[in-house]
Amino acid sequence: MTAFLLSKVAAQPVPGRTFDPDRMTRIPDCHSIVEVLRLIKHGGPEWAHRYVTMYFSGPSNAWALVYSLQDTSAPYFDFMYTCKEPPQKALSALLGKYPQCSVIDWSPGRLACIEAQGVDVDTLAEIIRDVTEAAWDEHIMFVNASYEEMGRA
Repeated sequence: MTAFLLSKVAAQPVPGRTFDPDRMTRIPDCHSIVEVLRLIKHGGPEWAHRYVTMYFSGPSNAWALVYSLQDTSAPYFDFMYTCKEPPQKALSALLGKYPQCSVIDWSPGRLACIEAQGVDVDTLAEIIRDVTEAAWDEHIMFVNASYEEMGRA
């Protein structure tokens, strides 16, 4: 399955999500997925109004965009998804491993969104790490992260 995903990734243009200093702020001292997620969950009320992007250094230049983790029992995140086939099929082993996860949206060759019903921060970090391994065949240890403020009504 990994070889199949890699062949699909190689054939697709990589959708970019790059750091934009005019609208994003780097998060210092958070270099692992779980550190970033703990900051979002426990960092104070301002984190309820921020989108956080984690950039994974590696050949794919992959990313995951995490939405507020405060006051939610079903956290969700977008991630770079370059395959044309539905993520439910391409990531079926991962979704089987985490039955609390479901694909709630996707755009072929661009991104997918996974919801993780009832998981804690540590489990969510494990899920995101496993997504990186399944979708990009990369073993991510370190991340760079930034945030941008959500618009408020």
